[in-house]
Amino acid sequence: MKIGIIGANGRLGTKITKQALERGFEVKGIIYDGEVPFEKVELLYKSVFDLSKEDVEDIDALISAFGGGFHTDPKINAQVFEKYAEIMELTHKRMIVIGGAGSLFTDSTREQREYQQEGYSKTLAAISENICKGIQFLKNTKKLEYTVVCPSRKFDFEGQHTGKYKIGESEELLFNSNGESYVTYEDLAQAMLDIAQSNQYNQQVVTVLTDK
Repeated sequence: MKIGIIGANGRLGTKITKQALERGFEVKGIIYDGEVPFEKVELLYKSVFDLSKEDVEDIDALISAFGGGFHTDPKINAQVFEKYAEIMELTHKRMIVIGGAGSLFTDSTREQREYQQEGYSKTLAAISENICKGIQFLKNTKKLEYTVVCPSRKFDFEGQHTGKYKIGESEELLFNSNGESYVTYEDLAQAMLDIAQSNQYNQQVVTVLTDK
């Protein structure tokens, strides 16, 4: 299986790339600049916004770890979903893209999203609101095979790779037995690869919880 990874040298993308190689996948790393700290990665130097259908012809699935960052126009977080649709629509290839915990509902009442809570960072709220717009764009695009994967509220870069994760399908935050909405980068990376390989959760928004 050959997987394209957008942002293969970023914080999450590096974790995904490492695990993909360990699982024996071929990896096409799509990066804007810099290097990928692994051998056997085919590199394509392009901005996600410059990608074309031809760039994804040779892969079986696309995983995006793209993040717009805190210092760019938050609208980029909606625009990137439109770009995903442009390059992947009608290709019949799976696309697994990172979302955000802020775009999830806080509980089963589905009355409030995480970013709409009082006191939530205005910067993060603007990012999350645009991620929601991007997700809705995908939902309105019928001829696209996608899964949006959202981390839990606490997204731990230093956390261990437990391999024990849960997936929620209701667009709500999940909580472990300690009452924490928590996931490690390693477990989220595994979940994204598992989804790509299994072909599950098509045209869904899911969240991942480390079951510690």
